[in-house]
Amino acid sequence: MAGTGKTTISRTVAKRFDDSDYLGASFFFSRDEDDRRTANLVFPTIAYQLARRNPSLREHIVKAANPDVCTAMMRTQLNKLIVEPLKRSNPQSLPLVIVMDALDECVKESQITEMLVLLAPVVQVIRNTINIKFFLTSRPEVHLSSEFREPGMEAVSRISVLHDIEKSLVRADISRYVEYHLQRIAKSILPQHVIWPTSEEKEALIDMTDGLFIFAAVTVAYIGDTKHRKPKQRLRNILSPSKSDKTTVSLKHLDNLYRQILVASLPESNEDDEFQEITHQIRQILGTVVLLLYPVSARVLEKLLQWEEDTVEPALGPFHSVLAIPSDPIPIRVFHKSFPDFLTDKRRSGDYWFHIDPSEHHTRLALLCLTHMTNFLHRDMCGVGNKLVSQLDDVESILQTKVQGHVLYACRHWVAHLKEAVWTDELGAALKNFCVNKLLCWLEILRLDKKLSLAILALDFARQWARDEESSKILDNGYRYVLYHQSIISLGPSHIYQSTLPFIPRHDLLTSPWEKELHSSPRLVMTDDHDTWDRGLFILTAHSSLVKAVAYSPDGVLLASGSDDEKVIIWDSRTGAQVHSLEGHSGRVLAVVFSPDGSLIASGSEDKSVRIWNTAVGIVVHILNGHSDWVRSVSFSPRGDVVASGSDDGTVILWDSGSGSPNRIFNGPPCWVSSVTFLPEGTQIVSCAIDSTITIWDTQTGALLWSFKGIKSGARFDAATFSSDGTKLAYISEDGISLWDYRSRNMMRELTARIDYGVYCVTFSPDNRFIVTGLKTGQIAAWHVISGTQIGIVSGHAKPVASVAISPDGTRIFTGSHDHTAALWDMRSGWESRDGNNHSNRNVHADAVRRVAFSLDGNMLASVAEDNIVALWDIRSHALIRTLKGHKQTVTAVAFSNDGRYIASGSNDETIMVWDVGIDKPIKILEVDGWVEYLEFFLDGLYLVAAFQSMESGRGSMVPKLGISWSRWCTRNFGECEQLSLTREQAQKLLNGSRSSKGAPPSGNYLARDKDSQWVEKRCQGTTVERLCHLPHRDITVSASFGRKFVLGPV
Repeated sequence: MAGTGKTTISRTVAKRFDDSDYLGASFFFSRDEDDRRTANLVFPTIAYQLARRNPSLREHIVKAANPDVCTAMMRTQLNKLIVEPLKRSNPQSLPLVIVMDALDECVKESQITEMLVLLAPVVQVIRNTINIKFFLTSRPEVHLSSEFREPGMEAVSRISVLHDIEKSLVRADISRYVEYHLQRIAKSILPQHVIWPTSEEKEALIDMTDGLFIFAAVTVAYIGDTKHRKPKQRLRNILSPSKSDKTTVSLKHLDNLYRQILVASLPESNEDDEFQEITHQIRQILGTVVLLLYPVSARVLEKLLQWEEDTVEPALGPFHSVLAIPSDPIPIRVFHKSFPDFLTDKRRSGDYWFHIDPSEHHTRLALLCLTHMTNFLHRDMCGVGNKLVSQLDDVESILQTKVQGHVLYACRHWVAHLKEAVWTDELGAALKNFCVNKLLCWLEILRLDKKLSLAILALDFARQWARDEESSKILDNGYRYVLYHQSIISLGPSHIYQSTLPFIPRHDLLTSPWEKELHSSPRLVMTDDHDTWDRGLFILTAHSSLVKAVAYSPDGVLLASGSDDEKVIIWDSRTGAQVHSLEGHSGRVLAVVFSPDGSLIASGSEDKSVRIWNTAVGIVVHILNGHSDWVRSVSFSPRGDVVASGSDDGTVILWDSGSGSPNRIFNGPPCWVSSVTFLPEGTQIVSCAIDSTITIWDTQTGALLWSFKGIKSGARFDAATFSSDGTKLAYISEDGISLWDYRSRNMMRELTARIDYGVYCVTFSPDNRFIVTGLKTGQIAAWHVISGTQIGIVSGHAKPVASVAISPDGTRIFTGSHDHTAALWDMRSGWESRDGNNHSNRNVHADAVRRVAFSLDGNMLASVAEDNIVALWDIRSHALIRTLKGHKQTVTAVAFSNDGRYIASGSNDETIMVWDVGIDKPIKILEVDGWVEYLEFFLDGLYLVAAFQSMESGRGSMVPKLGISWSRWCTRNFGECEQLSLTREQAQKLLNGSRSSKGAPPSGNYLARDKDSQWVEKRCQGTTVERLCHLPHRDITVSASFGRKFVLGPV
């Protein structure tokens, strides 16, 4: 709990050990200080203090200290700056105590977790040879409490809970503290003859503290306020709490004290305009002080809030007992976090005049930040001209001198406030104005402030937050711009304009403020064919050899790549920054995979081992030895408790991911196991061997469930992958790519005829609609699973693409290549066709669209028209898959089979054509006696039912005969299917029996399928819209009109 005296204890411990020369170092976390609100400088600070205090350590620390290690990962800092010097030093010069206070004040929870995970094994190793102790304090936050319960930490730590300390001891300490300070107040304010406080008052006050040191500290500060000089009255007020207090018992006295401090700041009357103005001012200033990301001075506050000069300090005058309010330029600070907690918790602060609504104040602060940046930022604001950053002597001094404090704060933290803000039209307009006019100027400041990575994360969030399409687009382009050009921008601010602007696509909003310079400067050359952003977001070059394995974390935040350089590297997918380099394998890394919760990575290597790594810390958790040959494939079970590994020794081993022990060994064919995958329920595992043997095992009993040859005997089976739902298998052989249906054990599609280049890897998209392949040419290509159509190809790598992974939302592709690089690609705009044409144009029909139909899974759309064409579309990308030509007259009806593999189309040419969606020619032509009015597959696609209208000549044109005919065909074998005539009653019975709803059967009216897949009649009666069709399970509708297009839109 806040206020129990943790920091007071830490300071006392540090002072006492310092007095006895046992203090090695101390680090006090604080959210209010930039250099103490994260763990970036913990180990360098400790090392610096150890070197100053201990001569035997100094020499070894100085040797290890260099600019690189001071900015390295925490693991490297700990080992190089502390552990290794301690091991080399003279143990007789110790013991040493290192104090680390308020771990909960670190704003990056993952850093504290990493720090604790790193410290536990270090203490375990060195505690028997070096007498060193770490003294840590923290609130019992969930992530910290769970870490201290880990076996490794429990073995080397002892926990004391302040709430469990004998209450009489706590009371005695607080009593001494209160008595000492009240005596000082009496001597400084009251006449000497006055005896104050009475023993009863003192005891009552101590009782009210309820063991909270912060209550005692705030109380004596409030009572002894020298501006009011009314200690006796204030003590009486404290001892007479309001009867309306409704806070929890443990905090009610502290809350009542805070409430009294706030009440004392208000005018006596609450009925006039002055009261309203003052209370509004108090809420505004307190809300700002407690919600700012770091403390600022009174002058900066005034400019940030757009207040008049010399107004902040008087407004904060009544709050000296809870705020440190020094003279400018020293920042204003909150004494203790319990005060902001009180203000922002409506259950505690209660009253409208006191409560600070965080979202309301963050919205206001975000708006102010955007306004200040738009008003004050301009090109070369810091006056560095064309100088490189490396040529500048004191960048920090330049920033402080050239950029006003409130503008610098806005540049650093506008997105932090935006994250907690609520959308308003005013805030949206301010964001748009800033994006269009000052985004590049903002990047100048962040580059000089060494916070370019912050710009990437800020833009990544803001582009998703923005509701205005134009703002969202320019933020997105800004994000891509910084990702792609960050190495050039890092050289110096001038390079933002001189070296990168020419490579921004023409007419992009980012360049609009600089159009004049782009056209007039002789140093800038615009290309003629640069109209769109490249798909590449960034190229990662840390590996020194072939990158053969890549993976995406389940939350999409992290990437992992494994290479022939024997390393696994973890990357931040948002910034491209290297998070960890995992070293330990003694052979090339052939496989990497994340656990379902993203906390672990498993890697397989030519060194015959599997290693399990902690992703947060970057250390190996288990080394799994058991294979006698290379490990080519690794996979986690759906729950993450089991790891499967497939090896060139022909075995698959299941390992316990928690203990690292083997659970079961499966012996397959005596050849390479190229792929091993758990099926979704986790009770079965599938292994694919290079001789094309596919084997299915029961993971619980070890029983062999199925084994068969997936492709022709003697063919080489290079790589395989399962769809996430476990129903489909894609594999690469010498002949190309094949798709196989796991449930029926039948081949779905062979793509051999379409491949004239080598395929190195294959994976399914998260929704299983596409497969993405890496090619020998350095390209990646995508194929539609149902139709087998290649929907696009993207170029980028200089050598073969050996591995491919797709983000969980399907918008990005991560690739590893033989060119020693990994790359991230943005695929949100869909795939371009192989020939470079954009097939997203829905005006492909040359005449009126008559019908549209969705596939049952909602992934494909078929449209038919009076131009005799059937067009097949991909719904999400709006891309044309193919056009099916064969009918000689208007196509009037269309339907998908249940599995989406077939389309039936009916026409006025008195034929029904059945198409395989992957082939351009019909596989069956069914002749009927009339114009086809209606088609439907039913009973799980076993039958096709058609309604058709017989026609006869009359008055110079074809006119319908009376009545509609019905027929059905069995679809089990289209090659030999026979037509069976039906009466209307038989058709109605069949159709009603095949539907879950009780809607009326089709007649002569047009039909629509609603969101619940129920059928209703639609009578057009002269309207231009002939058919409405709803996408199954999604709120999207398609209207087909007698114009030449159809329209996608919300229901």
